[in-house]
Amino acid sequence: MSKAGLAHPGQPVNTTSLENFFPGYFALIMATGIVSIGMFLWSHPRMAGIFLGLNIFFYLLLWIILILRIIKFPVVVWNDLHHPARGVTFLTLVAGNNVLGSQVALITGRMDIALALWIAGFVLWILLLYTFFLVNIMKEPKPSLKQSINGAWLLIVVSTESVAVLGAIIANSSALHWLIAFISLCTYMIGGMFYFVLIGLILYRWLFFSMKAETLTPPYWINMGAVAIITLAGSRLVMYARAHETLGEWAGFVQAFTMFFWAFASWWLPLLFIMFFYRHFIAGVQLKYDPQYWSMVFPLGMYGVCTYTYAAITGFSFLKPISALFVILALGTWVIVMIGLFIDLFSAKKIQEK
Repeated sequence: MSKAGLAHPGQPVNTTSLENFFPGYFALIMATGIVSIGMFLWSHPRMAGIFLGLNIFFYLLLWIILILRIIKFPVVVWNDLHHPARGVTFLTLVAGNNVLGSQVALITGRMDIALALWIAGFVLWILLLYTFFLVNIMKEPKPSLKQSINGAWLLIVVSTESVAVLGAIIANSSALHWLIAFISLCTYMIGGMFYFVLIGLILYRWLFFSMKAETLTPPYWINMGAVAIITLAGSRLVMYARAHETLGEWAGFVQAFTMFFWAFASWWLPLLFIMFFYRHFIAGVQLKYDPQYWSMVFPLGMYGVCTYTYAAITGFSFLKPISALFVILALGTWVIVMIGLFIDLFSAKKIQEK
């Protein structure tokens, strides 16, 4: 499926061989899962269940592909982990795993399966995040900021917050709810801190380096998606805290902080839509399938879901139509990108037959 270079943040990713399979393909799980959760929240359980079934299939398939790739091309996988632009995309494994866990918990109520996925996601988060940081800290010579930093680096935030979101959802169903909630609160704060640091570097690149239309790739939508998932994590933690009287002060603090993140997520939207329009309809960059477009679907769906949940904890019911709009927009974008995936696979098959 992927001929993935990402040797440069602006380079598109193609999909053809196992050897070059794009390590960030678990963004498909993230995108499918958040669309499913959005439909469930808006009372479409049948459609949400269909997307859950699809996501379980995608999840198992992508793990099989990843394991085969590690067995057959271990050096290539290790080089991907070392790459400043590709390495960070492995964190989609964490986020995809935890989004699937949230699907299972909310749609089926199987908290035991969701807990197992949370534990797996937490372990993956520790292993992949520390590996990424250690590799890039020790790497010599260091790549330039322009060569390495892009929106995909915010997967550090998304993966961290995905631990908090799933943990907050399942905490009450476990005898160790206090420990799960504590870890979730810690990862909520850690993810917020990472966002402040990384978004500063990304804005520095945008404002003080040349930015051509080709470099404004879909992962930059994670600029908004990362703050949206922080909002969702905060909202879920407030829900947990309100169920425990001794945590009332904690709930008030997290809710106030969460409004800050929701407002920033909302601020990003006009800029990202304008940039997307400029890239494809003014600068003329061709719209064609790229697995990185799943990194556009996920933020759209996440904004819809986080707005719904944030409105629920604040009583700001006037925000609910915004949530519905973005869930619909995410679903439509998911369908378009999925059609692109099938066209890409069919085209690749025809080329191989020749």
